[in-house]
Amino acid sequence: MRVRLVSKVYSDIESAMDYYVQEAGSQIAREFYDEFRRCRQIIAAYPRSYPVVREGIRRINFRRFPYHILYQIVDQGYVKILVVKHDHRDPDFGLDR
Repeated sequence: MRVRLVSKVYSDIESAMDYYVQEAGSQIAREFYDEFRRCRQIIAAYPRSYPVVREGIRRINFRRFPYHILYQIVDQGYVKILVVKHDHRDPDFGLDR
């Protein structure tokens, strides 16, 4: 299944990577991005495998980092990633995208 990102997702990822570069170095930031890519591939292959957390919006957690992706299945052809956010961020953040 095709995966599309809402345009604000790019800034979500960039902000998280900037944080990791400053706090832990560029290698950790790259590992964060690799984890995002891993989750994106899983969503593409198995979009219905993760729980619905709110009105058709599903959640997949990163394994190593305290982040998760909220996404929705738009139709049989594609999935839309709405937000990449820290686990302690406001639960409603990004749902209006």
